[in-house]
Amino acid sequence: MSAWVDKAIQNVVNGNGVVISITAMIIVFLALALISLFIAALPRVLKMVARVLPEEQPTGPPPVDERIVAAIGYVLRRRKYGRGNGHSA
Repeated sequence: MSAWVDKAIQNVVNGNGVVISITAMIIVFLALALISLFIAALPRVLKMVARVLPEEQPTGPPPVDERIVAAIGYVLRRRKYGRGNGHSA
């Protein structure tokens, strides 16, 4: 078994496997470091963007009281389905 392991390791060395592995590990490390730096800097970048592009204020109708909406819904339902005793409003 020792001869098989020696031959396998020698094949890796002959095919530049060690250099390729180290290069790949360095590339992955640098990519992860860049992602980490980007995430760390993101709050500051977003603050700068917020100064340049402020958030738009909503421009819609004023808020409606939920009780008013419920009353309108109740009246509409009563008109559509009647009072429950066979008569319609």
